[in-house]
Formats: sequence, C-alpha cells, structure tokens
Amino acid sequence: MRDGSVDVIQPTGEYDLSNVEDLNEALRASLSDETSSCLLDLTGVEFMDSSVVHALVRWCNDVQLSEREALAIVSGDDATAASRLLDAVGIRSRLPVFTTPENAMTALVEGQRSRRERSLEWLTDAELQSAREHAQRASDQADRRLEDIDREEQRRSGNHD
Repeated sequence: MRDGSVDVIQPTGEYDLSNVEDLNEALRASLSDETSSCLLDLTGVEFMDSSVVHALVRWCNDVQLSEREALAIVSGDDATAASRLLDAVGIRSRLPVFTTPENAMTALVEGQRSRRERSLEWLTDAELQSAREHAQRASDQADRRLEDIDREEQRRSGNHD
C-alpha cells in the first residue's frame, strides 16, 4: 500500500528464518526508490524471531546512510510480539520504532524535510525522551547561570551603595 511518498508494509502472521526473506524483499522493493520512504507496521505480526530483528537492524543501518529518514517501524503497544521481542533484546530504543502508525507517518513526512526544518514529531519515542532530558538539563544549567548572574549583580550593586 502507498500513502503519498510512503510505502506502507503490514505483514501479518509469523515471521522467522523460514520466511524473513519475504519481509526483506518487501523492504528492498520499497526502499530501492530514492524518493520513497517505508512505514513497516509490525502490529499484525503474531510471532517473530531474531532473524527479523537482524533484518530490521540491517535495513535501519542501510537507510541511515541516506539524508532522508526512510524507514519507520511501528511496534504497537507493549503487548505486541514486535514490542516484546525488541524490548527483550534491548534494541527498541536504537531503531526508529513508534507505537502508532500516525507517529511513524509524521516522522517519515517530516524526515523528507531538512533536519533544521523538522518539527519534534519526527523523533522516535526514545529520541523524544532523550531530547526532553537534554532540554531539561540545559534549562537547569541556564537557571543556575541566571542565579549566579543575579548574585553577581546584587554583589556589584551592594558595592556601589
């Protein structure tokens, strides 16, 4: 299925070493076009093994070489097979994984813009959390700096009285 410049792949059933090549072929077909992106919705997958994780890592690494955000993976909520496996192997936060297709689609559309023009919606859930933590640290540092400036201004004004 295609939604604008985004191919949507929605595998269902079970995926393991015996049929992971079907998934690879679908991703290869989608990502071979330099102008399209791919939303891989894994919420309909009832079982997947490490061969699928290996394929996801490989494809994510391949698309990172391009300037565009070309691949977004939807794992669904924590109860899905995809989320459980990605969490179990500790890789969910290292891939462009989203809980909803809407967030993944937004990320892909935003990913077609230059990085400076993108809104926060293009970030993965893990990247958004990291951005929040970074912004909070920067805010805390700025607050401390302002307090230091206030103290210094008070000290200086006290010397001139």
